[in-house]
Amino acid sequence: MHILIFPAGFILWYLAYEAKPIINDEVTLSWEENKTNKRNKLLNIINESF
Repeated sequence: MHILIFPAGFILWYLAYEAKPIINDEVTLSWEENKTNKRNKLLNIINESF
């Protein structure tokens, strides 16, 4: 029985993940900008150490 439940669960999860709406608002853009800035700072620190 588990042999059928796990693959069905993964398929349903994948379909739900692909169907989620994309939210483009200022909060999302701000969050992505902050994440990019932090990544760039970390990359600069790593590059300077080598």
